[in-house]
Amino acid sequence: MWIKAMTDLGPTRIRVQSICAYQHIKEEDNESEVLLIYTADNTLFEIHDNVMGLLELLDSNFEKEFMN
Repeated sequence: MWIKAMTDLGPTRIRVQSICAYQHIKEEDNESEVLLIYTADNTLFEIHDNVMGLLELLDSNFEKEFMN
């Protein structure tokens, strides 16, 4: 499965199976959010758009994986 994310460099597709970790960060003003995605090849993606949608998708995907 792949996800499409908007990064500072433009739209990027990330293979979910390559994700090692992801982190949701709320900025101090609580108005902006960032999703950091780390992949197996040590790439870091910083995502600012549709953070909650992607976070829910990733949580759902990895919860299924941990349940099996």
